[in-house]
Amino acid sequence: MTEPCPKTMEEISETAKAYYANLSDRQKRLGKEFFQAMDTDGDGKITLEEYAQCIKEKKGFKTISSPDFFKKLDKDGNGTLDFDEFIIVHYICSTERVYFCDECKVFLAGVYFTCVQCFNGSGNTYDLCSSCYRDKNINHHKDALFLDNYTLLQAKRQQNKASGSQRKSGASEAIALVETTSNVVSSCIQM
Repeated sequence: MTEPCPKTMEEISETAKAYYANLSDRQKRLGKEFFQAMDTDGDGKITLEEYAQCIKEKKGFKTISSPDFFKKLDKDGNGTLDFDEFIIVHYICSTERVYFCDECKVFLAGVYFTCVQCFNGSGNTYDLCSSCYRDKNINHHKDALFLDNYTLLQAKRQQNKASGSQRKSGASEAIALVETTSNVVSSCIQM
């Protein structure tokens, strides 16, 4: 499995810090309790063994329990996670933000591309890192339309604003999102 580059880990670190800074006092207390629960020997830092044991037990998070991923979290390279480094773990677990490229398996810490049709479907999404999307390393259905996560969010917002209280489902929702998306993309091209 390919690991995220330091730049994208810095991006998710900044996101996690912003997320944590805006939590309620109760949510921050729960975050500290999560840290203390992971720090089984109570020394104020989390070792790889403590981290891996706890993360493997959490449903859906086993993929981030590797030593390589732990090293990316350990920004100062001392072999342990202090609370500031742990905030990324808290963010990932709280938001269930565990996305990997469906081609090269890199952790998607920053911008990534999603198949719009799969996003609107009932099954799993199909997500790609920027490198796989750029290099056309795509083993997916031929009519797939991909949008980066930010553009997809804006397209969904515009679609919701346009439809008001009317709700579409299934194929009509996917078509409406594709139409909204092409409007967003056209607007960007005209800028």
